Amino acid sequence: MNTILRHIKIVACITVLCSSCSTIDYDDTNENPNGPTSAVTSQLLTNALTSIPDIVVDETPILYMQHITEGQYPGASRYSGLTYSYDGWYTGALQDLNEIIAINSDPETAEDVAVYGANANQIATAKIIRAYFLQYMTDRWGALPWSEAFMGIDNPQPKFDTQESLYDFMFAEIEDVLATIDHSASGPSGDILFAGDMDRWEAFANNLKMTMALRISDVNPSLAKTKFEETVASGLLVMDNADNIEYHYGTDDASDSPWMDNFRTREDYILSRTMVESLRDNMDPRLFEFAVPARDSISAITNFPGGIDAEYVGAPNGNVNGNVPSYSFIASEIIYEPDYPSPIYTAAQIKFALAEASMKGWNVNGDAATFYEEAISASMEYWGVEATDIQSYITAHPYAGIATIAYEKWVALYLNGPEAWAEWRRLDAPALTPSSYANDPRIPVRHAYDASISDNNAVNYQEMIQFQGPDNLHTKLWWDVN
Repeated sequence: MNTILRHIKIVACITVLCSSCSTIDYDDTNENPNGPTSAVTSQLLTNALTSIPDIVVDETPILYMQHITEGQYPGASRYSGLTYSYDGWYTGALQDLNEIIAINSDPETAEDVAVYGANANQIATAKIIRAYFLQYMTDRWGALPWSEAFMGIDNPQPKFDTQESLYDFMFAEIEDVLATIDHSASGPSGDILFAGDMDRWEAFANNLKMTMALRISDVNPSLAKTKFEETVASGLLVMDNADNIEYHYGTDDASDSPWMDNFRTREDYILSRTMVESLRDNMDPRLFEFAVPARDSISAITNFPGGIDAEYVGAPNGNVNGNVPSYSFIASEIIYEPDYPSPIYTAAQIKFALAEASMKGWNVNGDAATFYEEAISASMEYWGVEATDIQSYITAHPYAGIATIAYEKWVALYLNGPEAWAEWRRLDAPALTPSSYANDPRIPVRHAYDASISDNNAVNYQEMIQFQGPDNLHTKLWWDVN
């Protein structure tokens, strides 16, 4: 009898368990009831925009351009880096921007994310900043995976697109954006650059387009002329310092300036002797704005007008400059104020571009000499130079063709490493003497790909070498024909 009862109890338990299981739905076990049900495109945009400082404060090309050098631990100023990875761009900011574009373009998801700004304007903003990132990348590495990129396991070995095709893509993207921006609708939420102001985004797009047009002016002058003149006709260029496009930092550790982070624990960047002596030789008052006197000066400078006794000292590029107080540091507000902004496009930069375009005979509504003088004025005004000193400098340094534009642009792009590096490569000016302390005493003209590329994407890597050239620091890019 006990055995029968025991079996009955077991069957009853199984019945209860089975009936209970049939009413449980486990589909939402891993879902957070308080979390978002779709992608928050405003957060994706904010996250992507926080990658801009990686460009505007990219120390390596600043060191190449000899605006500054290193102290006790010289690396990039000796051109020691041999390969560089672009993976972080593909898995980070670019992926975020692609997601914004995809979600806002899909009718099934576009309505859900319209709360973060008009779909057309979210797409436009993402495409503009994506083109800005892509130009930085291709001007750094050259050919890149693009048309077959972002496919994940469907295509883990994408081909490399030529730099020429990447520029064609960027021009097409920007022109699509300029035709679809909706000024009557809301701008994107999460826009830490312009707070959703689509007029500013349109200006950003035009200044980017102008920069790209001038970049290709030696390799494809007819296309460059057309694209450049289109930007002039738009009337949406940075022509005054009040309109400069800058990246503004926060005051907390998570959002403050990279320059402040660089100097938080170690003073390792000092003024290059090349920059200091160039400014000194030309009696350039920007020296006193770019830098501060050396704390333990090893020389006194007395040859500036008005008897100015300034102890500004530059260090040899690539040397082990161990006693850094013997040299001048970058201006204090840049390296010690957490929210000191970094320029992206300035009036000086654009007016030097207009001066060169006028010299080439392009239709830019002005002459080269005037744009040249206005560019110098804009640069000096930006740095707080007095009006009388500006005029004295311009009088002593008149426009005299491309050599003067190239030199003054190099000065005006102080600390904007990627742009200064690109323009120096394009113009082959001003003349910079490579560091004598480097193993290979040649200033790099591109960056080589990370070593994993040749292992993991061997066929396409070899094809890229066939059309671009050896994968080293000295193979010139497509637009670098001088």
